[in-house]
Amino acid sequence: MTSPDKKIRNKSRALKHILKDVKIRDLLLSLSDELSLEFSIADSNSVILWGEHNNYSKEFQLIHKNVHFATLYSENDSCKIIEELLASLVNKELEKKNIGNEVLGLYREINMIYDFSEKLSEIIDEKSIAEMALSEASQILDTTHGLFLLHDTDSDRVIILSSFGKDPEREKNIKEQNHLLKELIIRGTSSIVSKEVIEKNPALRHLKAMMYAPLKVKNKTLGMVILGHDQEKEYRAAELKLLTTIASQSAVAIEGAHLYQKGLKAAKEREDAIKRIHNVSQKFVPTEFIKSLGKNRLTEVSLGDLTEKEVTVMFVDIREFTSISENLSPKDNFLFINAFNKRMGPIIRKNNGFIMQYLGDGFMALFPDGSQNALRASVEMHKSLEGYNKIRKQKDRAPVKVGIGMQNGNLIMGITGDVERLDAAIISDTVNTASRIEGLSKHFSTSILMTEKCLNNLSNPEEFVFRYLGPVQVIGKQKPIKLYECINGDHDSLFEHKSKTLGTFDEGMKLYFNREFAMAAVTFQKIYKQNKKDLTAKLFLNRAAHLITEEIDEDWKGVQSMTKK
Repeated sequence: MTSPDKKIRNKSRALKHILKDVKIRDLLLSLSDELSLEFSIADSNSVILWGEHNNYSKEFQLIHKNVHFATLYSENDSCKIIEELLASLVNKELEKKNIGNEVLGLYREINMIYDFSEKLSEIIDEKSIAEMALSEASQILDTTHGLFLLHDTDSDRVIILSSFGKDPEREKNIKEQNHLLKELIIRGTSSIVSKEVIEKNPALRHLKAMMYAPLKVKNKTLGMVILGHDQEKEYRAAELKLLTTIASQSAVAIEGAHLYQKGLKAAKEREDAIKRIHNVSQKFVPTEFIKSLGKNRLTEVSLGDLTEKEVTVMFVDIREFTSISENLSPKDNFLFINAFNKRMGPIIRKNNGFIMQYLGDGFMALFPDGSQNALRASVEMHKSLEGYNKIRKQKDRAPVKVGIGMQNGNLIMGITGDVERLDAAIISDTVNTASRIEGLSKHFSTSILMTEKCLNNLSNPEEFVFRYLGPVQVIGKQKPIKLYECINGDHDSLFEHKSKTLGTFDEGMKLYFNREFAMAAVTFQKIYKQNKKDLTAKLFLNRAAHLITEEIDEDWKGVQSMTKK
């Protein structure tokens, strides 16, 4: 809490700053001439800030929030106007300073979260994650002791993943306090422990202050992080908030490490299942492909038949397919994929497209009539999945989500192979680019992602709503590709949020490309705070926050280079 003397000094400094402003000095001189006023101003220490030492009979106290920080002396009651004007200006000056301090604090917090997330992204084992979390916490927060605890559900025990600080009886205390620690972990809340509670618990006799936060991810708590100090200290809410953020980021990383290890164990089985599904799904040549070659039946095609067409290429990918299929048998995987394709195939055909290739956990479709039909199909597929997921929820099954990427351009369709084995094939850079765009939809956390070329090919773009995401440099392309997110495929609540904040998002992008990264970060933070599911806004928030402290080249144009396919 700020002391009264410090409040007076802050307000006095604000007044001195105001009186140094040329425009304000001119205003005061004009008012004094207009109203025939003579006055002087002194701070709380009677130091004259304006005018001269005269024995004026009247005093006007300058007060802000019940704090007297200066006095105005005069012979004229009209100086009340000057008093009110200066008090108002001091109030505005202090408000401006407070806003600046809040924004600076926000930048620091954003940078901390971003840097910590970057470090965690490079670690895939839980012990290293725990050590990194405590190391980061000890650098940011004033603490002498730390514990990173995990609830081992197999043994139903709380175990220590990492720790620091002198405590010879740590292992013994954790074992004796296991029941209490499990209760705190299950509760899943963060708290600053009172001095009275610490003094009553013998296991905490080496500490004088303590706070803790849960390792919470989604609807479950994996463990907790405890920080303490062996000297008298009063932890504040802001420090608990930072600890909670560190714990939350660590929990996500721990969960990812668990899934990674589990995924390695089941990788071969899933790979074999997908290959079997892939082989079955690709047995048939699409009728539309045969017709594109000017043939009516498969028996009419010959080796070397080909045609060149301008089409829109769409790639569809089932998100988190691994987590859906890992507990399914190969047969159930096949049935699942068939159920998915049975729903999506008719939508593709309804919009004058056809599925060229099934990819196990998705497919590639072609739209000879252009992007308008492809985009309509994309939106309709997302809406169809909303209804499908309601049925899956009733059967206690995981929801199905898809990511879609598309590009427009020319390609060669034809029959390749040899006299004993024919295959329908397409050859085009358009296909490679569309595949890259679908991959980027994961990076940008978008449901539908398309290129500027697709956007320009639309016959009725007003039918949809877009957000510009800037240029990217993908592998194998010489020139950057401008990307657009179509938000019509998002769930109703997310679509409403993105539509409402469309202008704000566009402003954030303008600030970002104008290298005003601080204001861009604030803008994207405003959007993300309104809806935490807007992960695209979060991506640009983190990116802008990171660039605040980075040196960028003079020719920087915001092009993001993608190093992965």
